[in-house]
Amino acid sequence: MMLALVEVVKNIKNVMAKNLKIILTTLLLLGGFNSFSQVSIDIDERINEQVRMKNGKIDTTNFSGYRIQIGFSSNRDDVQAAEAKFKARFPEFFDRTYFLYQQPYWKVRIGDYYREIDAQEMLKQIRIYFPDAFIVGDKIRRPLIKLLKN
Repeated sequence: MMLALVEVVKNIKNVMAKNLKIILTTLLLLGGFNSFSQVSIDIDERINEQVRMKNGKIDTTNFSGYRIQIGFSSNRDDVQAAEAKFKARFPEFFDRTYFLYQQPYWKVRIGDYYREIDAQEMLKQIRIYFPDAFIVGDKIRRPLIKLLKN
């Protein structure tokens, strides 16, 4: 008989504890909603202006990608000759040829590839004419979006 009485008392305590938890949670939630409605935030306009200036400096036209470097030399004329040879063989890349100087070398890079595998496919074709060409990571222009017509 004692065992049954202890069991009933434990069950009553468990039910009371669960009910108390539910009541406290409900009160905290209701109290929390009221406190949120009373909060006011004053934003300093100078901070907003600084955030706008910082975000304005982000260049969304350039991002990380890949290009194929077809030539580099300390002699500018050699690199310009490689660029002219490439443009003659691949006229579709006329506007995606980049001539740059990184001391002490002049370099010619072509293409704007978002994925390295795309650059590798083009590299196979280019290596026929430029066996020393290789893929480099670079900042690229946003690829053109081709619209499909129905």
